[in-house]
Amino acid sequence: MIADLVRKLVNEQGRKADIYEFGDGLSFLESPFYQSGRQSVVILDRVMPKMDGLEVLNRLRQERKPYKVMMLTSCQDERDIAHALNRGADEYVTKPFKWLELEARLRRLLKELEE
Repeated sequence: MIADLVRKLVNEQGRKADIYEFGDGLSFLESPFYQSGRQSVVILDRVMPKMDGLEVLNRLRQERKPYKVMMLTSCQDERDIAHALNRGADEYVTKPFKWLELEARLRRLLKELEE
């Protein structure tokens, strides 16, 4: 569903996008896409197998990858949210999320790629 939303937003902006989905953080970090380092929006779940979203976020920021990062999570602990934002998440959305809010936040991140 989220990939479909991204496709819709990209089309609205008259852009093209390659959309990749990974089952876990480690698969993403080992992928050719990650190695390419293209400017992109990355949507991470806070809880993923093998390597969680926060660990992936730490790697992205340590390696200074040019990604806009949105973290999705069911955890609503304010400390966890603050920790992710302090580590460099550009957006943090808690589940269950409001679809229009998610859309607006994604639209903003995609627009920032143009700047």
